[in-house]
Amino acid sequence: MLNTINEFLSAPTPCLLLVHLDISRLESAANELLSTYGWPRLSVGQELGNVLLSEMPQRRSRAARRWMPARLGDVAPGPVLCTEIDLLFDPTLNLDPLGLLRDVSRLCQMVVAWPGSYRGDVLAYAVPDHSHYRTWRKPKVPIAVLE
Repeated sequence: MLNTINEFLSAPTPCLLLVHLDISRLESAANELLSTYGWPRLSVGQELGNVLLSEMPQRRSRAARRWMPARLGDVAPGPVLCTEIDLLFDPTLNLDPLGLLRDVSRLCQMVVAWPGSYRGDVLAYAVPDHSHYRTWRKPKVPIAVLE
């Protein structure tokens, strides 16, 4: 994994997804990166959840879209480690999580812990039985599948 990270850091790539279905494996990788590189960590679910609590339900999607670039602007130019991204997939927010992450990565280089899989040019969030399961064909973002 560290070789992939070093390649990412030496290239002009704004976003890298670390992909694995096992949340504990993602957490382990995140902790390894934090101890190795000392990057700031953005717990998307925790921080965004706190912001959305004060918003009316009909305004939450817009609030989420505004929060991401503002928050990442605070840690620009990065890199920053984004974890706990599950809230971005909540259907009530009506977001394209991958598109949002790609867009905001132009402001701040990021490594994202992505709970899902990548097989045959298809990126998936979660497992098919999960209520928020989503897929993207040819996601146009560098992906490192963790072992």
